[in-house]
Amino acid sequence: MPSVPRTRNDVDHSSTADSGRMHDLLIIGGGSVGLTMGATWAMLGRDAVVFDRQQHLYGLPRVGHIDHEIMRMLQQLGAEGPTLKDAYATRSYTWINAEGETLLEFPWGEKGISGWHSDYMQNSAILERSLLDRIRQSETVAHMPGWEVVDLVQFDDHVELTVERTRTAPGEPRPVLTGEQRRFRGRYVIACDGANSRTRQRLGIERDDLGFNEKWLVVDARIKRPFSLAFDSGQVCDPRRPTTVLPLGKDHRRWEWHVRPDEDPEDFRRPDKAWELLAPFHVTPQDVEPVRQLVYTFEARIAHRWRSGRVFLAGDAAHTMPPFMGQGMCSGMRDARNLAWKLALVLSGKADETLLDTYQVERDPHVRDWTVISLESGKIPCIIDPEEARKRDEMFRAGFRPPMPDFPQLAHGVLHRSSDGSLAAPAGELGLQGRVRIGDRTDLLDRLLPTTGFTVVSVTGDPRTALGSRRTSALERLGCAFHTVRPAAPGIPDPTDIVDVDGTYAEYFRARDVEVVINRPDFYVFGGSDMTGLTALADDLLRQTTAAAPVPVPAVTVGQPVAATRERDRV
Repeated sequence: MPSVPRTRNDVDHSSTADSGRMHDLLIIGGGSVGLTMGATWAMLGRDAVVFDRQQHLYGLPRVGHIDHEIMRMLQQLGAEGPTLKDAYATRSYTWINAEGETLLEFPWGEKGISGWHSDYMQNSAILERSLLDRIRQSETVAHMPGWEVVDLVQFDDHVELTVERTRTAPGEPRPVLTGEQRRFRGRYVIACDGANSRTRQRLGIERDDLGFNEKWLVVDARIKRPFSLAFDSGQVCDPRRPTTVLPLGKDHRRWEWHVRPDEDPEDFRRPDKAWELLAPFHVTPQDVEPVRQLVYTFEARIAHRWRSGRVFLAGDAAHTMPPFMGQGMCSGMRDARNLAWKLALVLSGKADETLLDTYQVERDPHVRDWTVISLESGKIPCIIDPEEARKRDEMFRAGFRPPMPDFPQLAHGVLHRSSDGSLAAPAGELGLQGRVRIGDRTDLLDRLLPTTGFTVVSVTGDPRTALGSRRTSALERLGCAFHTVRPAAPGIPDPTDIVDVDGTYAEYFRARDVEVVINRPDFYVFGGSDMTGLTALADDLLRQTTAAAPVPVPAVTVGQPVAATRERDRV
């Protein structure tokens, strides 16, 4: 397994990771979600420490699918290059039955609203490495591999963590504690410590069980030589053994097989079992080298509370879903981005602390939508009753096509609403990123005009003229940028003009019947209107961000230990 070189941002060489100072954030967990939070915080130039009980990054692919929204996140972080080099845009997702007959083919790979293809298959180990590299470039965020959080105490204005150094030990599947401890203080804690989150357990937070609990064998393999399959990505809808087949970037492949309730999961951990199951695909040891073979329990659970005092849950610590839509990691990365911009406003004194109560208000329904979609999308291909599978195949032969689910949008939280309280479109949608030209440069808008805050985008004129100096100044204090995108026209444009080279922006605004939109830092649309309605839109944004209405959230008793546990025998 590749090692992570220690740098000034690691514990032994970092003045940033100072146990004597008050940090903005303490991030528990160094997987994709914790690293996204750390990299975003580094981009914002703010102070944080990322703790990971593992000595090194996992180093193997865990997640295959990301979508256009995640690519835009990586782009903004300057971390998309390594991922994109290994990833490729998926063109379709195929269901075949036990006889190899194609039941359904989902078209993937069209360009998404974020300026990237809708779906990519990639190697999450490369993604995590690129996020860590972004953190290492930072002067403000420290990465502490090999340190486990063993105690958490909340106070009025901060949280104190006790961390203990870990080491690997022969015969032990997990790092063990060494007895060497340090204490850190932070204004807030973000727990990204996975589905078995000890932070969630310490806080006594229960989870909703959405009724899915299945064991699947997962085999990841490195490709040794080219070979062909019946399809690139998809499901084998065989009632004897439902199977998923996916690429993990260009150099790895994944197979997932359903383990029946009457089967012993231990049998599926034997290497010869993997080759037995790969045989129908005509895949041999000359074709691939297995790098991981595990029996996973796929589940659908969502935490009752995502916040307890100054501690927030994110990623699998807050929610888990089956992998059938490939949205588990994507959802966790959205959590990180949602929290990051709100915490930045609060910690900089630009927004009231109650803004943070909108985190679960926004993210919980969005995650539930994706979880339900994932559950439903898994029902049809994973039928294990032979007679039901036969009926399913007949339905598809007769022309049945399940409707493609809509991409979930935000429905609650920091969004503009009409006077009757209903959500005013396009609020809650993902905002547009298209190609533009400025001077002699043509690229995606965010690349040419990078910003980390709100953006006001218009196609009819400078929005600052409509806003006036007072509102413009108030929005600028909030970190807002202003863009006027102009249509391509004959002649030489002004060197500072933002030119809509593909007509994407003109079509976007025309289809939504608006002239201006305000986009949030996480790329979601706060609201849109004509230019005469922009002042009301801006006033609503300022009201919601600087004086957010409180949303009741149960809190722990301030100043008392949440759980002062050492758990030496169970680490």
